[in-house]
Amino acid sequence: MKGKLHYILTLSLAVLSGAAQNETKKDTSYWQKSGFFGLNASQTQLSNWQGGGQNNVAINSIFNLQVQYKKDKQEWLNKLDAQYGVIKIGLGKGGSFQKNIDQLFALSKYNINAFSKYWYYVAQIDYRTQFAPGYAYDNGKPVGKAVSDYNSPGYIQLALGLDYKPANYFSATMAPLAGKITVVNRQYLADDGAFGVEEAVKDTAGAIITHGKKVRTEFGGRLVLKFKKDIVKNVNLDSYLDLFSNYLVKPQNIDVVFNNLVTIKITKYFTTNIIVNMIYDDDITVKRYSDLYKTDDNINGPRLQVISTVAVGFGYKF
Repeated sequence: MKGKLHYILTLSLAVLSGAAQNETKKDTSYWQKSGFFGLNASQTQLSNWQGGGQNNVAINSIFNLQVQYKKDKQEWLNKLDAQYGVIKIGLGKGGSFQKNIDQLFALSKYNINAFSKYWYYVAQIDYRTQFAPGYAYDNGKPVGKAVSDYNSPGYIQLALGLDYKPANYFSATMAPLAGKITVVNRQYLADDGAFGVEEAVKDTAGAIITHGKKVRTEFGGRLVLKFKKDIVKNVNLDSYLDLFSNYLVKPQNIDVVFNNLVTIKITKYFTTNIIVNMIYDDDITVKRYSDLYKTDDNINGPRLQVISTVAVGFGYKF
């Protein structure tokens, strides 16, 4: 874990420092940076509590960093968003810590003015994955192999097109030329065709003849909407909506990534964070229990994935 995080941070710093060294004049006035770090922890312990419930401990962390370069008609935005949290149900030895949120997102976007003061040519690359393995749990204990991991899946997306920026806090990127690369590093997940990659070829007995592919590429179009602003005093909304259509396979099925972070400043160092993230991808198969027939059968198919978290704790904005 530490090695992966160190590699990501080193790569980000190398990109930024390389750009700075190319400037013949070290004028930092062209650079603007902002960020936020939050750490939230909670513990619930019950003793003869008639209302029911379970003892638990939870820890969540948030880190956002944005570095933007503006000069003349050019803009270059670099952004890193990281969220990670764990929870333990039960305070005895029987339970174990499990993830309750895990997300890593990095973006680099270059704009140059095209026509009028609101329209820009844009080139964007972004990367989305998670930090740690994810498991299915039974009575607080992980069951079987990991169902996801760092770069299983990992998504690399490219976009070329036009950017509409009527204000500093809002942009709409329209990219008729876009690519999406899905990476599944864990071979057994690739063999199962997880996250849309091509699954393994098997014989009639189920033995693998050819392993599944770890990489899938798609070509299509994207629409990306970004909004980041204090909507009222001490309340900031950071919202990101990404829509992708694969021109070659089922273009009517739109992949959706919708991330929202609301930061409410209580005091200088204490905040409330509300996180609501949604994903819909026609290539991701989700299993769910059949309540209709009350059986143990799983209904497989694409589903809207939603995660929401509300936390209060330490927060530092810079």
